[in-house]
Amino acid sequence: MTTATMVWGAVGMAFILLIAGILDKYAQIEGPHQRSYGAGVAAFTFFYTATFGATWLTTPWLYPTEIFPLNVRAKGGAWSVVGWSIGNGIITLITPFLFQAISYGTLLLLFGLNIFCLPFVILMYPETAGRSLEQMDTFFEHGGSWNVFKASHNIRDQGIDDWRWTKKLYPEDQKEVESGRRMSSAARSPEEDEKDARQSWKKRPAYTFRRKASNAGLM
Repeated sequence: MTTATMVWGAVGMAFILLIAGILDKYAQIEGPHQRSYGAGVAAFTFFYTATFGATWLTTPWLYPTEIFPLNVRAKGGAWSVVGWSIGNGIITLITPFLFQAISYGTLLLLFGLNIFCLPFVILMYPETAGRSLEQMDTFFEHGGSWNVFKASHNIRDQGIDDWRWTKKLYPEDQKEVESGRRMSSAARSPEEDEKDARQSWKKRPAYTFRRKASNAGLM
């Protein structure tokens, strides 16, 4: 899963919703082109569905399983799908009322929400494409910031070669990283990786919360 997929998906869906909202405005005005505007709205609805299915629909199923540590990956992925399902259910329930209240403004509202989410994805979502699950611990252990760009610089300052967490790690980059320089998962056994993952996540507030929730039977 790549953050670029989410970024371009949000941009694509925003553009489609903007055009569909404008067409819907004119589709509600009686005239010789009313049917054409209505057909345009229907067509862009299909374009939106296709774009959503190819990008953001995959997010709750893939991305959480790539960023959670081994010991809570299954539960973290499950809870992410629960959150997605709740949000999906809310949108399904309120959309008819929104169309009744603000008509074509509903599409423009959703356009704005897609634009609104872009800074969060760009600034807060580390790039996982091309990296192993164990390598994710490098980011969370050494990043020290919620900002991916700042965390990448922090990792670089610690002498770790795998520090460009704002872009995909290509095979040639992976070979360079594994060429003998320091990386958390290099030349280590799976048992050592899992042990380090548990120890490093225990130091993080998010992990402590999940551990307490697990002990309470919530996870």
